[in-house]
Amino acid sequence: MAPGKKHKEIDLDEQIEFLKKVSFFHGFDDHELKQFLQVSKWLRVPPHTVIIKENTTERAFYILVRGEVGVEKRLPGKAKPIQLTTLVTGDCFGEMALVTEIKRTADVVAITESFILRVEPEIVSTSNVFLQLKFYKRFCERLVSRLDLANKRVAGRDGEEANPSILQKVLSDADLSEAEEKPSKPPVKPGLGIERRPEKPEKSRITISLPPLPDKDQRQTPAKLHHRVHPEAVLPVNPAVAAELSSMMKGGAGIDNTRRLADLISLDPVLSCRIIQTANSPFYRRANTVGTVPLAMVIIGVKQVQEVLVNTIRAARSTQAFSGFAAVSRDFWQHAVVVGKIAEMLRDVIRVNTSADLYLCGLLHDLGMLVLDGMSPNFYPQFVRPSEEMQDMVRVERDYIGVDHGQAGVWLAEGIGLPQPYLDVMHFHHLPEKATTNQVPVALVNLANIFASMKGACMGQPQVTVQDAARSFAWALIEEHHRPFQEVNVPQFINSFSAELDKTWASITGDILL
Repeated sequence: MAPGKKHKEIDLDEQIEFLKKVSFFHGFDDHELKQFLQVSKWLRVPPHTVIIKENTTERAFYILVRGEVGVEKRLPGKAKPIQLTTLVTGDCFGEMALVTEIKRTADVVAITESFILRVEPEIVSTSNVFLQLKFYKRFCERLVSRLDLANKRVAGRDGEEANPSILQKVLSDADLSEAEEKPSKPPVKPGLGIERRPEKPEKSRITISLPPLPDKDQRQTPAKLHHRVHPEAVLPVNPAVAAELSSMMKGGAGIDNTRRLADLISLDPVLSCRIIQTANSPFYRRANTVGTVPLAMVIIGVKQVQEVLVNTIRAARSTQAFSGFAAVSRDFWQHAVVVGKIAEMLRDVIRVNTSADLYLCGLLHDLGMLVLDGMSPNFYPQFVRPSEEMQDMVRVERDYIGVDHGQAGVWLAEGIGLPQPYLDVMHFHHLPEKATTNQVPVALVNLANIFASMKGACMGQPQVTVQDAARSFAWALIEEHHRPFQEVNVPQFINSFSAELDKTWASITGDILL
């Protein structure tokens, strides 16, 4: 009996550690999760299994711990049901059963093999009162989020004729690409960067109906915003990268060409995060935190990598970065890759040592923008035609949303379990003087961010100059950690490095998929 009991306790501990990574249980402590597991039932559901059937009555509520399910609705006269939405890890469904005994309004069918927690309302109501309060609080948050999304969709339909961005949302990917290639808008050159600088002024002449700027009085406190950041939240993926990966995996080349697979993953911040997050999950029991994409791929294996990619890309189809404004999206994804590459170049030219993956530090430094975009979707589209007020992005984010993208990125990265250097770079890449740890990566990404913006690889119009580069506190941090650099003339270094960027810009931007 003793050996069996010990094995059961180990399994329970592993279940608790796994649930901590699920967004629904963010903030639950070990004791509460143990209680919850004792009053719920694990289900392992094969693909194509109907979990909830329309027009049936039951009081069970489900939490998707791992996998993907589709919500389907059958319409009169239609042979096949239509898929209303796709739910992924961390989502819940059937929640109205906790409120009232109404018939189910749709089918819920497993798309992939899924692990689900089935919760009976009577069981929850007899649990510890503190567990009940936390559970119902999280349950209400999910309902409010869905109601808010529904309201936005209704508002979007009401304003379809006045707002062209709403029309973009209902176009297929092919239609959208076709619309973007109309001669009324200058074509985007594959290299962007230097070639793109003359195109920046064109944005001011494009007639686009922007959504209204958020009301400053409606911004939320950092505490409330922090509570809305969940590690399993669905974030948008670069559609060009997603298309390339999907084509590659569909043809089976993903297994044979792992180098190309890694290169494509490393072009997108969200995909890179999900692969690293998976490698750091309790399933792999790593003593040390995994911090790079190649190492993460080795640990979890190519087959699991492809499963993570498929699930992440499929989930991202339900989201649209920056309200569908393609120019802002392209700027964001290009800027992330360019900053990562320039940070590596600076390290090599200065010959300063750091153990952090500088490319990934640069790629992820603005990850918080995707988080804030989900909370305030009307904010970043303003960079299609930025006003004078929008020059200081960090200040404006705090004024209109309530927190800047650096802090939002840290909150997400903490939940995902990214190593500390990435958190420090996210937090301080605009204010390197405030960094107390990982100062070299912070300094190099700060400078890479400035150089990228100087070359036009930024959101909106470039707002930095050579003088801004020379005044950066990052130089002081580099001198402190790399004594030979104290003898370097910083203005001359800036000019020579800028000239080198001009020479190599085609190679820096040539493989970016946009």
